[in-house]
Amino acid sequence: MIIILRQETLTMNENQKLYSEWESDFYQYLSSRESGVNKHSCTNYIAWMKHLSRNYIINHEIDEATIDSIIESESRLQPTRAIYTKRRDLTNFRSCLRKFVQFIHSDYVEAQANLLDKAEQQVRESKIITATEKEAIIKARVEQGVFRQQLIKMWKGCSITHFEMLDVLMASHIKPWRDSTNEERLSVFNGLLLLPNYDKLFDKGYISFNRNGRIVFSRFFEQPERDALGISPETKLIRVEPAHLPFLEYHRENCLIH
Repeated sequence: MIIILRQETLTMNENQKLYSEWESDFYQYLSSRESGVNKHSCTNYIAWMKHLSRNYIINHEIDEATIDSIIESESRLQPTRAIYTKRRDLTNFRSCLRKFVQFIHSDYVEAQANLLDKAEQQVRESKIITATEKEAIIKARVEQGVFRQQLIKMWKGCSITHFEMLDVLMASHIKPWRDSTNEERLSVFNGLLLLPNYDKLFDKGYISFNRNGRIVFSRFFEQPERDALGISPETKLIRVEPAHLPFLEYHRENCLIH
C-alpha cells in the first residue's frame, strides 16, 4: 500500500472529496448521538484529522489497509514531530481514521437532507398555518422571500462590513432553519446578511459571534486562513439587539466547531 503525501500531486475524480471538504459535516456527525463520541472528544478527533490531512491525502476511498499504512508511516515519523510524539497518539489516529470511515459510509449527510425535506413537507401539510405563511417559511429555508427582505430592511447591507451590493449578499439563518420553529424561521433576529465568504464560514461553523457581536473563531480556522481572507479578531457585527442573543448563543454552542 502506497500512502500519498500531501506534497505530491494527486489526480482525482470529481466525486473524490478530500477530508477538508468533509470537515464541517464530520464535526456535526461526531457531535451527534449516532457517532458515540462525547463532546470533549469531538475537538480531539478534528485536531487529529487536521494533523493527518496535512500530511496525507485522505478522501472517501480510505480503507483499513490505508489506515494501516498511515499509522505505519506516523510511527516512523514520530521522532521528527514536535507534536503527537507518544505511542498512544498512534492509537488515537487509528481511532479517528476509523471514525471518519464510519462517517463516510454512513447515511448521515443524506439523512440530514432528508430531515430538512421532511420538515418542509410538514410545513406544507400543516392545517394551522396559512398558505401565505407556508410560502414564507419554505422560502426562508433557501433564504428568499420575506425573510431576505426583512434582513435587507434591518441591515441595509452586510451585517459586518456595511457592503451594500445586495445582490451578492447571502441571507443567513443564525439558528439553522432545520433546528428552528416556524416562528424562528421567519424571525428577522434569527438572520444575518453576509458577504459570501462570511456566510460560508458561518454556515460551516468556522466563525460565530459573541453577545457583543465580536467574531469568535473556531480553533480549526487558523491564522494563515484568516490572513488570506483578511478577517481580523476585531471583526464584529454592526449591531446586536437583545433579541439576537438567544440565536447567537445557539450558534456558538451548537454550530461552531470548537
